[in-house]
Amino acid sequence: MPDERTAPTPILERFRLPILLLVAVTTLTGGILLLLNRPKPVTITVLPPAPTPIPSATFTPSATPTPEPYLVYITGAVATPEIVVTLPYDSRVLDALHAAGGPLSNADLERVNLAQHVADGDQIHVPTRKAADSQTPAVTVIVITPTPGALMVYVVGEVARPQSVVSLPAGSRVEDAIRAAGGATDSADLSRVNLSQRLNDGDYVYVPSREASVEMITPTPNQPPIVHINDATLEELQTLPGIGPSLAQAIVDYRTEHGPFTRLEDLDAVPGLGPAKLEALRGLIAFD
Repeated sequence: MPDERTAPTPILERFRLPILLLVAVTTLTGGILLLLNRPKPVTITVLPPAPTPIPSATFTPSATPTPEPYLVYITGAVATPEIVVTLPYDSRVLDALHAAGGPLSNADLERVNLAQHVADGDQIHVPTRKAADSQTPAVTVIVITPTPGALMVYVVGEVARPQSVVSLPAGSRVEDAIRAAGGATDSADLSRVNLSQRLNDGDYVYVPSREASVEMITPTPNQPPIVHINDATLEELQTLPGIGPSLAQAIVDYRTEHGPFTRLEDLDAVPGLGPAKLEALRGLIAFD
C-alpha cells in the first residue's frame, strides 16, 4: 500500500494572514498620509465695491471775533467835558480828545500823553495851563515811517516841534523821538533825559529845560512799563504780574536754549506758565 504523505502547503498559503495584515496596514498608512498631505482648500473672498465717497461739506471759516469798543470818561479842558465816549479797539488818548470835541485853547497838553493807548474804563483828564504858558503850541502829528509795527510816541518840552505825536520804527530810542520832533532846543537839559532808552508804543518823552526845577506830572492814563521779554533781566521779568524768581529764571533758561520768543503763545512752552498767566502778560511785554 503506497505511503500517503501530506503534500507541502504553498508558501503563499502559509503567510497569507501576515501578508493580508501587511497590505491592510500599508493601505491604511497610505490613506492617512494622503489625508495629511492633501492641499488646503483655497478660500475665495469676494470684496464688495468701495462705497462712493460723499462730498464733504464746504468748509466755512469761523469768523474772528471783533474786539468790543471801549468806554472812556473825559474831563477837563475839552470842548465837551465830563462825557463818556465810545472808542474802537486800539484807540489812543488823541482819539479820545477828538471824540470829546478836541482840547480847549487853554489845555495843557504837555501833561497828557496823546500817544498812549486807552483801555476800557479809563478816565482821561485834560488839565489847564497857567496864564504864563498860554502860548504853548498846539499838538501836531508827524508820521515818519508808517510801517507795520511802528511806535507812536508823544514828544513834549524843549524840542523844535513840541507836543508832537511821532511814528517811529520798532527798536527806536529816545534820541530818535527827539530827532523826529525837530531836535532839542538850545535850552534843553539833555542830562536829565536818557537818550539811549528803548521806546515802547505809546511812550511819553519829555525834554525839560535847564530852568525847570520840577519833573513833569505822569500823563494819564498811567500804564505799567513794557518789558522786552527777549532781553529782560531777572529783575525786570519779576516786575510782571505772577512772575517770581523761579519763573523768571525758567523764562531766561528757555529763551537761552530755544532762542527768542516771537509771540505771546510761545511762552506757553515755559514750565509754570499757563493760560491765565499768559493772559495777564498780554500788553505788558514786547518781542522786538
